[in-house]
Amino acid sequence: MVNLWMPGATRHALGNTGAMNGGPARAVWHITSNASDHTFTNELGWFAGGGASVAPHLLWDPFTGQITQFFPAASRSLSLENAGTLKTNRTGKYCIQIEIVFTEGETVSGKKYATVRDTPCKGLEGIMAWLRSLGIADTWPGGPPTAFARDTVSLDTWLNSGGHYGHNQIPGNSHVDPGPMPNLFASPPGPSKPTTKPKVSLAHVVYAAKHDPTAAQGHTTYKAEVLLVEQALQAEKLLASQYVDGSFGTKTLSAYTAWQKKLGYTGSDADGIPGSTSLTRLGDKHGFTVTS
Repeated sequence: MVNLWMPGATRHALGNTGAMNGGPARAVWHITSNASDHTFTNELGWFAGGGASVAPHLLWDPFTGQITQFFPAASRSLSLENAGTLKTNRTGKYCIQIEIVFTEGETVSGKKYATVRDTPCKGLEGIMAWLRSLGIADTWPGGPPTAFARDTVSLDTWLNSGGHYGHNQIPGNSHVDPGPMPNLFASPPGPSKPTTKPKVSLAHVVYAAKHDPTAAQGHTTYKAEVLLVEQALQAEKLLASQYVDGSFGTKTLSAYTAWQKKLGYTGSDADGIPGSTSLTRLGDKHGFTVTS
């Protein structure tokens, strides 16, 4: 089964999803180009707030490997301009938009970086493995980006050729990013190594549910595990994003009750305290493994 949420990426679902129009799957690469603040935290805040109307699927920091996903793969994101009446964000079965937290010529830890190709590219292997799992081919239909300049492909190429594109190549758009890119296809396109799922201890989550808000104090492991559960509940549209904070408070308890009821539990079996079966089913659906 295709995973519509990238394994290993944090989820910050924005809602506002939209259907795709079908056709070959593709990915489009962008850079954030923010001369005033290069940080991942700043860009995450922007796309989660005032910049939500232009948010991509993935936000990726090639220096730290941090990755956040805003939309599931089967939804369009909002990073492209239309080409006349053609809604470019909806082209293809998947059109994965990736914003790289990078600015041409930025300085990080005293070193100046001219292009994305020069960065450490931490996390790129995981992104590529996920894109390949979606059926996105290891090819640049318009050739790999070689400069910060327009290199627009034809509408026929955009509509009918899957693979990877630069923002500078998309019809109807005026941007010149991402500039020279690393060799995305350095690793073989064959079956990727299985992604190790994060683990959630049932005992830890139950303890947090019964004792929060004090449970997380001094227990960073508990908090991380609760956060995975909350992200899954958010993806189920049972928990609002402002309550996804690693604390199993009353809102999370109510959301988990709703999940139990969704599975058919009633009465005292739907009390918001996770059980082995309900938590395992949540983990199977949203990418974590439940331990005792």
